[in-house]
Amino acid sequence: MNTINYKKLLLNRVTVTPAIIEYLENCLATDDDVYKHSFHKILLHNWTDNEINLFEVLSTFFVATFVPVNFITQNGITTFYTSSLSFVSKIVKLDFLFPYMRNMCSLDILLNDKTSTELFEIEVSVEDIVAQIVNSRFLSNCELNLSNFCNDPEFNNKKIHFYKITLLAQFKVLMLKIGRDTKYLNLSNNNLSQIPLEILNFFIKGNLLGINLSYNNIPSLVELQRVSSRIEKLSIEGNPLCQNVDPLVYIKQITVKFPRLMELDGIRISNYGIMMPFYKTFVTTPDKKTKMIVEKFVTLYFSHYDSTREKIDMFYEANAQMSISTNFTEAEDLTMPKLAMHSRNILNPVKRQLILSHKRWYKKKSAIVSVLRQLPETLHDPTTFTIDVLRHDKQFLYIIIDGVYKETSVNPGGERFFNFRRTFIFNHYTVSDTSVYNIAKEMFSISFATEELKESSFKNPVRHENQLTLINPDPEERDVICRAFTHYTQLRRSEVEVRLRAHNWDMRMALKAFCADMKMDKIPEDKFISQDDMSDISSSLEDEID
Repeated sequence: MNTINYKKLLLNRVTVTPAIIEYLENCLATDDDVYKHSFHKILLHNWTDNEINLFEVLSTFFVATFVPVNFITQNGITTFYTSSLSFVSKIVKLDFLFPYMRNMCSLDILLNDKTSTELFEIEVSVEDIVAQIVNSRFLSNCELNLSNFCNDPEFNNKKIHFYKITLLAQFKVLMLKIGRDTKYLNLSNNNLSQIPLEILNFFIKGNLLGINLSYNNIPSLVELQRVSSRIEKLSIEGNPLCQNVDPLVYIKQITVKFPRLMELDGIRISNYGIMMPFYKTFVTTPDKKTKMIVEKFVTLYFSHYDSTREKIDMFYEANAQMSISTNFTEAEDLTMPKLAMHSRNILNPVKRQLILSHKRWYKKKSAIVSVLRQLPETLHDPTTFTIDVLRHDKQFLYIIIDGVYKETSVNPGGERFFNFRRTFIFNHYTVSDTSVYNIAKEMFSISFATEELKESSFKNPVRHENQLTLINPDPEERDVICRAFTHYTQLRRSEVEVRLRAHNWDMRMALKAFCADMKMDKIPEDKFISQDDMSDISSSLEDEID
C-alpha cells in the first residue's frame, strides 16, 4: 500500500486496520531516516495532571521511550508530538487505552501530522538536536557538562520536552561516542533521585575519573551506588543525603564506595586517610566534646585550605580579623613575594610598624578570604600538628596549632618547607539548640622549617589508616613494633631497626623486603638471634599481651 495514503491519518480504535499495523511494522523494520523527520500528534482527552506525570505514565505503561515536542492542553484535549514510531505502534497494539488513577484514558493519533521543517523551521531530527546540544557541552578539558540539561535553551526554543536526563540513554550511538572520551561528567541540577546507571554505563567503560551529582534529590547514602572503582573526583553536595550528617562519617561512607577517591565536593581528601592522624597536645585535658570539635575543625579546615580554598569563607565571621607575620630576612622576602605582600616581618621592627600601621591587619571576612586565596598552594602534614586548647566555654574556643607544610608550586630552588603557628579565637553561639563556632580572630605566623622537622615530616602517608604503619613513632611504639618484627623474622634488634627505618616504619613493606632477601639468601647468619634469645622474646610478647 502506498505510504501517501497514510499522510495525516487519524488513528483510533475505529479507524485502525491490519494494513495500517503492517505499514507501521514495515516502517520500524526499514529504519529509514525519512521517518525521523515525521512527527505524529498524540491526543488525550480530559487529562488533569501535569505533563511530566503524563510522559512518565505513558512511558511506563507502554514500555516506550519518546521525546515529546510542543505539549499543549486546550479545551480539555492534551496534545504533543513524537517522532517515535515504536511508541505509536505500541499504542495501536494496546487498543489506544491505558489506565490512570482508576480511570481508563483513551488516545488518538494523528499519523504523520507534521514534518521537522514545520516544527523546527529546518529539516532536523530530535536526535540531531540532542547531538548538537551534547557536543556543545563537551569542554576542552574532557568534561561533559550536562548540568541542568533538561532546561537547555535550545530545548526551550524548539519546545522539546526533555523531561528527564535518562532519555539520553536511548541515543546509544551518540553516548557511546562521547562516553569514550569523557573524563569528567557533570550531572548536577538534574532533579535526580538516584544515580542514573543507564547513562553512566556509557562512560565507565571509557576514561571516566570524576562525577558531579551535586544539587539533585538523592535521598540517602544507601541510594548512592558505587559506579566505578576508578572514580577520583566526586561531588554530591546539595543533596538531601548531605543534611544532618556528621562530616567525618559522611566522608568515610563515601570513600568506602569510591576507594580511589582523591577529591570530595571540591575538597582534597588527605592521603593520610579519612581521619587526619595529627598528634594532639593539650595544655589542659579537655572533655570529649572539645576533642570532637577540634578534630572536626582541623580536619575540615586544612582539607579546604590545601584544596581550592573556594569555601574557606564559611569558617569566618563577617567581621573577623587576621594578621600574618613572617620570620624571614629581607633577602628571603624577595623570593616569596606573595607572602611578603600580605605579612609583616617580625625581624624588622621599623618595617613591621610601618606595614602594620598601613595595611597588614585584615578586618573583614572578605579581606581575609581574599588574602588566603592569594597565598601559594600548600600541603600540610597533619602528623606534625601540635594543638593546644587554651580555653573552651559557652562563649569562646581558643586554640593554637603548630605544624609543618610545604608549597606545592614549583620553585627554582626545590621544595620549600615551612613551620607555622595559627592561633584561632572562635565565637561560640547556640542556634536552635545547635552549637556554632566561627573564627573571630586569627594570628598566622610563618617561618622556615628546620632540617630536623623536614626529616620527620611527610613520611609516606598511608590511606585508610593502615595499622601496621607508624608515622614518626615514639620510643615506646618503636619498641613494640621492633619486638613484633623480631618475632616474625628472628632477626637481631639492631638489624630490625635498620630495616624498619629503611621503610619508614612500614611493617608490611619491611616484611616484604625481608622475604625477598631470604629467597635470594642475602641475609648473613650473624644477623639472626639464637634460639634461646627467641624464647625470651616470645615470653616477653606474651606477657605484654596479657
